[in-house]
Amino acid sequence: MLLALLLACSPSTPPSPLAAEAPVAPAEAPAPAAAPAWHVALGEAFTPTDIVPVDQIVADPAKFDGKELVLEGVVKEVCQKKGCWHTIATSDPAVNVMAKDKEYKIFRPKDAGGKKVLVKGTFAVAELPEAEARHYAEDAGRDPSAIVGPQKTFTIDVAGVQFVEG
Repeated sequence: MLLALLLACSPSTPPSPLAAEAPVAPAEAPAPAAAPAWHVALGEAFTPTDIVPVDQIVADPAKFDGKELVLEGVVKEVCQKKGCWHTIATSDPAVNVMAKDKEYKIFRPKDAGGKKVLVKGTFAVAELPEAEARHYAEDAGRDPSAIVGPQKTFTIDVAGVQFVEG
């Protein structure tokens, strides 16, 4: 059986040692393709229209409280345990918008930090209990003991999210 396999893979005619090989011009290398944009869409599909920058929202949160919108920003942190939430940075390093879905169905890529993000959902101004704020700090790999008392927070209940870069 082994002999049959060896014979089957052998050329039927041995190459002539006298046959001169014609020189072959090297093939032109293809032009490098542009790096594809990093894009991940999760949850409800949506076409981004009437996009509101995150800094505009946090500058006047009462105007947007309880409203459905498409928020644009940059991901600051992602839950490193499951990817079940992410925060959106603002121009004030102490202020973020927490993005999560109540149904616990959307799990973000853990490496989405620093990516541009579009989030469709309902914005809210809320107060986060200390225990919950500590939980999020721990999930993000931060020291939960730094959280003292309830935390005023901005949230968006995510229906759909698109992480984009490029």
